[in-house]
Amino acid sequence: MHMTCSHWSLLLGGLLLATALLALAAPALASRLGRGFARDAWTGRVLSTAAWAWSGWALYVMPLELLEPVRQWIPLLALIAIPLTWWWMPELLSCRAAGGLLALFPCPLLLVARVHPSEWRLVVVSLAYVAIVAGMDFILYPYHLRRALDWITARPARLRLTALASAVLGAFLAGLALTVLG
Repeated sequence: MHMTCSHWSLLLGGLLLATALLALAAPALASRLGRGFARDAWTGRVLSTAAWAWSGWALYVMPLELLEPVRQWIPLLALIAIPLTWWWMPELLSCRAAGGLLALFPCPLLLVARVHPSEWRLVVVSLAYVAIVAGMDFILYPYHLRRALDWITARPARLRLTALASAVLGAFLAGLALTVLG
């Protein structure tokens, strides 16, 4: 299935709404998950595996002549990088891997958004660029994400306010997907 700008907007809106509803419905659970995210080994392993698989695929299909001599080795190198990352970078791996995924997902989104006729596509494009910058920051400085999660979950009012903002943005993106981007 080919993802359209509407699909991306609906997916992002749905993810934001789902996390917001979890935080609003079960704030104690959301706080515990938020505080534990940065140091959870298995979450880091799963997310880093996804990030390496996506990176390997992106490099493999990238039409760069520079990659031709090593193209057949890219899948193997990505597979080798996965356990090495687990071994060499276990500290805050979840935050780094989340940053990697935030930096990766905008590529296919931007490819479809650039040809969409509606000016409202710029909302999704802006969100994609914010995700890229945040992803780069979390890769280089994973403690930024850990500190942000700790700060948000430290007080129930902050968690509720963040969840409400996430719900509003999620509903807005879902609304865009179902109307002007559809």
